Amino acid sequence: MSGGYMGKILNVNLTTGKTQEEQLGQELCRDYIGGYGMAARLLYDRIPAGADPLGPDNVLGLLTGPLTGTPAVIGSRFMAVAKSPKTTGGWGDANCGGYFGPHLKFAGYDGVFLGGAAPKPLYLFINEGKAQLLDASDLWGLGVTALEDVLKERHGKDIQICSIGPAGEMLSLTACIMNDKERAAGRSGLGAVMGSKRLKAVVVRGRMKVPLHDKEKITGLRKKILKQPAPFYSILHNYGTCGITHDSALSGDSPVKNWGGAGTVDFPSERARKISDKAVVTLEGYKAYACWGCPIACGGKVVQKSGRFALEFNNGVGHKPEYETLCMFGTNLLNDDLASIVKINEICNNLGLDTITVGGTIGYIIECYESGLLTKKDTDGLEMTWGNAEAIVAMTEKIGRREGFGDVLADGIRVAWEKLGRIGTEYAVHIEGEEVPAHDPKFTPGLAPTYLLAATPARHTQGGELLIPPGLEITQGDKYVYTEKAETHWKLVCLVEVCNAAGLCMFGYLNYPIQAIPEQLAAVTGWDYDMDGMQKTGMRIFTMRHAFNLREGLNPLTRNVPGRLVGKPPLSEGNVRGVTVDYKTLNRELLEAAGWDTRMTVPSDESLRRLGMDFLIDDMSKVNVPAAAPSTNSD
Repeated sequence: MSGGYMGKILNVNLTTGKTQEEQLGQELCRDYIGGYGMAARLLYDRIPAGADPLGPDNVLGLLTGPLTGTPAVIGSRFMAVAKSPKTTGGWGDANCGGYFGPHLKFAGYDGVFLGGAAPKPLYLFINEGKAQLLDASDLWGLGVTALEDVLKERHGKDIQICSIGPAGEMLSLTACIMNDKERAAGRSGLGAVMGSKRLKAVVVRGRMKVPLHDKEKITGLRKKILKQPAPFYSILHNYGTCGITHDSALSGDSPVKNWGGAGTVDFPSERARKISDKAVVTLEGYKAYACWGCPIACGGKVVQKSGRFALEFNNGVGHKPEYETLCMFGTNLLNDDLASIVKINEICNNLGLDTITVGGTIGYIIECYESGLLTKKDTDGLEMTWGNAEAIVAMTEKIGRREGFGDVLADGIRVAWEKLGRIGTEYAVHIEGEEVPAHDPKFTPGLAPTYLLAATPARHTQGGELLIPPGLEITQGDKYVYTEKAETHWKLVCLVEVCNAAGLCMFGYLNYPIQAIPEQLAAVTGWDYDMDGMQKTGMRIFTMRHAFNLREGLNPLTRNVPGRLVGKPPLSEGNVRGVTVDYKTLNRELLEAAGWDTRMTVPSDESLRRLGMDFLIDDMSKVNVPAAAPSTNSD
């Protein structure tokens, strides 16, 4: 087997309790690299079309990449994958850092696939390459924080854990998969999938070494690459992602007032600074920390032992909130109370909640309340008004525990909208059930096709105009010119597909020369990689995930498009006032460039052959997806 791979995955049938090792083939690894690339190829064959996302036929995967757990910069990531219960049964994935991914490989496996459903709560323990399922009945109901403490007392402090909290146990579609107590594989509702399988945790211990084709070369490359940081490095190193909150609020990048406001008017500089950069890193007890092997160290711990938002666990020590959490519970809700957001972060981490989803859902509810569509009687007596920190904290807890009105909201905006009689439709900002992250297409128009066309909608960790690495020669031009953008967009999409599949962190991608990725892949695996090859591989991975959705009858062009997201109607104030994004032109030119049908998004036979995906041709000729209405120049 090539370097970078442990050479095997573990298949677990939770219904029968049986485990089986499976050897990885070199062709699979070369063509799909790892992570969600490899997973999409395998699960296309293993999850039957039409399977219930919360049923035993769904398969939950935890996959690393060849650069995970190696000296590569920054090889700390793993991917959680499954059919998503959140996005109409489409492909689901979520990306996470921390320590679990590398240690899964150190325990002997490149990935784990979990099928079936256990008759009682279980957890999987992989100890130096040996796997066993153990009773988790006494762990069911525990929050993530207490669970990790109990498991480390039971198995030793040298283990790493990914798990679900009570939200996942109760099959809330807002639930995510957690590791390191505070790192979240947050999107696609995969915590609910794990809960449906009655799997509380996956625990790993191992000291195996990841094979390296050329250890001396990859070690030398790491030293060389670390000497070439981009300017963004200093922001991340000094502040983490909270370093951009203030500027994003004023520029129009972050959502303000549930995507309907403007930072310059509704959340001006003096308020934005209260939840950004220096305000966050000067909190009591602030101490930076890093994921496995990371030179940036964008994470941080803070202390909040007293006051109305005192932290409950770890003697008052919690994780500092990052950009998405600060925006979705701050700018988005007009909440400048930093202490409340620190507390919300703890609640979400412990209960296992996606902060993007919960913040977006509460934004929808606040606007319905402010507009008179809901009353205190509906919201359990909570006054859900803009910036009401205490009410926001209380509702977050209710959502995580499915208590009272929180049960209505526990599956996100789309389900809440349905349960509430479809009130406040214009306030319900989601795409195919996925709440939108805190980056606005009106500020970065290329985000529109990224959010709308990717297999997992509304994702800021997919490639496109938002994520441009150093060293890449592209012509951007005027961002509000909507034609002739396809070549650049596809290049950015494909590079991020490879980054994600390889197990690299997006911040490594954004801070070091892009040419470092093929260099590192070659040094670790021993295979030849270059930029052109990465483009082709990235497109193959993107197409594989898309094919999963097409087989389920899902056409991304028929997804709902929230008017507020694209400026219909345009804002009248702020930095992006007057902007309406011509996303249909962007989409059409992208599909034409890819060789996909411009109304049904089905890849042509020629485009599949070009990618070496002939095995899909027959399947794609039989897919039955609704055709999108033809776009016109007036759209």
